[in-house]
Amino acid sequence: MLADPARSAAEKQTALEAWVREYLALTTYEISCPALRDPTLAPAGKTGVIVSTLMDYRLVKAIAEAGWYPAFKALCEEQMMVVLENSIFPGLTEQVEQRFSSTPLTIERLTGNSDGAITGWAFRDEATAGKLPAVNQFRKIAKTIETPLLHIYQAGQWTFSPSGLPVSILTGKLAADGVIKRLAKQGRADQSGDDSGGRR
Repeated sequence: MLADPARSAAEKQTALEAWVREYLALTTYEISCPALRDPTLAPAGKTGVIVSTLMDYRLVKAIAEAGWYPAFKALCEEQMMVVLENSIFPGLTEQVEQRFSSTPLTIERLTGNSDGAITGWAFRDEATAGKLPAVNQFRKIAKTIETPLLHIYQAGQWTFSPSGLPVSILTGKLAADGVIKRLAKQGRADQSGDDSGGRR
């Protein structure tokens, strides 16, 4: 569509807008309301809604290069609100006071993640097919903080698969707990050495 040399820029944008509307009407969404769990995250009587869907990085990059990026983001915001209002959130549009959106380009710019990836790795050849460069079984997540270097722990979104912000928080906590445990153990050993005449 965007690469078609027979179409003018205006025709390409019109066709793209129609495609985006249809895509957003048919795709799936992940919806969360953090203030339901922690009311301090929103003013009294109000809430925030986070709505996510998948979007192809190459498409968004081509849109940005064509100069349609702000209009594209506005279109996505409006269409997503229409979809939600006509399905699970009647009256949503008139109650929205503020809104903003991010795209794979935003994630790439803020995090440095290739192609604006939010989770996981791409495996494009047989040599890497099915092989994850990180622990990927939840019962082994405590091992994600370990490194080959003694007393060095790791944490962050790429230490476990599937990755992302929750993994960053969890592995950060695991690494901090590991350091505290090691320091406490070392402190007991030091104290034991002091009690036995200062030998260590």
